[in-house]
Amino acid sequence: MKNELISIRTGSKTIEQSITFTLDKPHYQECFEQSALPVQFKDYFKSILFAVIGISLFFVEAEHYFFAFFIFCLAIVELLSVKYRKNWWVWRQLMSKAANGSVELLINDSGIKTTSRYINAFLPWEEVLKVKQTEKGLLLKHKGGTNYLSKEYLGDQLSDFILTKNAD
Repeated sequence: MKNELISIRTGSKTIEQSITFTLDKPHYQECFEQSALPVQFKDYFKSILFAVIGISLFFVEAEHYFFAFFIFCLAIVELLSVKYRKNWWVWRQLMSKAANGSVELLINDSGIKTTSRYINAFLPWEEVLKVKQTEKGLLLKHKGGTNYLSKEYLGDQLSDFILTKNAD
């Protein structure tokens, strides 16, 4: 992680800072832990539904046990996908082409610019609908989705700046 301070004017709340970090396993784990909603009963609904359908097919379809067994196995796979959703999500991110790549954030008065080998994006402050502070970072909600910024590379001053930009 490289943190370059370009210019700061705290009196007028003007800031411009460039941050570079790597998309590695600890980063992805922190992103998931800080942004994922807790598991609820509704997350198990598909698994329960598949199990009920699969078990009922064992009793109704005397000749098609394979189909009933297949539906019941889907229930088990769905149950495991809920139980191990963090591991599954982190693994998928680590298999992406962006994994272990370097990302540069440029945060200034106009917004956040993200640059990497595969992404060149800009999120203006006007498009940020809400900034939610978590234990280890900030969630920026916008109409295109949600972005997570870790306080590990932001620091307190930059985190406060982002929170005040959202209050404007």
